[in-house]
Amino acid sequence: MNLIDAVEGTAKAMLAKFIDVATAGRQDASDYICNVKTVIDGTVLFVKNNPEVSESPELIQNVLYEHARKLWLDRLAETAVAGTEEETRPDLEYQAYCYDYVYNHGNYPR
Repeated sequence: MNLIDAVEGTAKAMLAKFIDVATAGRQDASDYICNVKTVIDGTVLFVKNNPEVSESPELIQNVLYEHARKLWLDRLAETAVAGTEEETRPDLEYQAYCYDYVYNHGNYPR
């Protein structure tokens, strides 16, 4: 295993644990997304400060962002109660938009 794989794997394991803790604790989505951003930004900073790990820190940023976003959307889909009416299930497209917005702006769109 090379260094970037170890860094990426560690960050992905942390993000997976974060979604578990956030779900169990019913954490506000905006707080969760801001915590995810902190993990990703910290990982990217580590890679930037250690160029022997990778010469492309933006690649790991994109990989981790997409991974965390998928974890969150998958968890939303899982927690939707099976058999509920279609109109009460989360609109995953809108939730993806909200996730992106909160990640980039720190709060929900108004």
